[in-house]
Amino acid sequence: MSTDLTCAPPVLLTGPILGGVVFALLSVTTTLYLTHDRDEAGGWGAMKSNEGYWPEPSADFDWCELNFVYTPYVAELWNSVTSLLFCVGPILLWSRTRDLQVRLNLALVIAIGLGSFAFHATLQYRDQLLDELPMITYIAHTVAMLSRKDVSCPPALWCGFVALWVLLFATAREDAAHRAGRVVMVLSFSGCFVWLAGSLATVTATLDKGDPGGGYVHTRRYQSGSLTVLISIVFWVTDNMGCAALHSLPFGLPYPQLHATVWHTGMSYVCFTLCEAVVGRHRQHAREVASAQSE
Repeated sequence: MSTDLTCAPPVLLTGPILGGVVFALLSVTTTLYLTHDRDEAGGWGAMKSNEGYWPEPSADFDWCELNFVYTPYVAELWNSVTSLLFCVGPILLWSRTRDLQVRLNLALVIAIGLGSFAFHATLQYRDQLLDELPMITYIAHTVAMLSRKDVSCPPALWCGFVALWVLLFATAREDAAHRAGRVVMVLSFSGCFVWLAGSLATVTATLDKGDPGGGYVHTRRYQSGSLTVLISIVFWVTDNMGCAALHSLPFGLPYPQLHATVWHTGMSYVCFTLCEAVVGRHRQHAREVASAQSE
């Protein structure tokens, strides 16, 4: 039986439900991020080989993938390669807009992919910042674009982005100011993530309402994206907390590369969904402005 694309699809994960579930899951991930001890890591970090081109890992996280298995120049090959998936969505959407703010939003997702590649390839703390800072910049920028009527990012927020980048790169890792900046970054990321989870259903419904012949593409994208983000977070937690067990699966099964295959793949799709919403919201605003000027 064919699906009637003219009818609004049922939304199982409404904004309040998705926002509540994401809040609960991010409470776990945020706690893990802020309390993680890279020197202990359940004893797993000491079991990993670090004999490669790069110095001994200095990042907060040495992920579950074994280091320098395939080449001495890339610590975590699977995690590094799948990081580049973040670049695919923005490239596909790039020609659909000429607006500077929207293209900056797309460029930030590309920066996430490149920063994540550098982080997983080297496991150095400076490269970890190149992974984390584009993330908070992107998600806060996306919240601003989707929440503001004129679909823009205020100058004050850009000043905050610059201040955070300068603070973390200009101060030593052990400095109190540096640590405070990290806490602000992680908590802000979680807060923006929860806002998006709770608000995106309304945003996509509004976009589809303004395009009745569009087959509810934004709502359908929201449906798949909302399920993907929950699965991705659960597997991120599983990969971090069950690393030793995942490397000792029964029947000789190999480590499933959950961070690479689920987290990176899933979140690159989620970012693509958010980018589509930003592009769609800007187009909707442009139509509204054009309509008001013609009256």
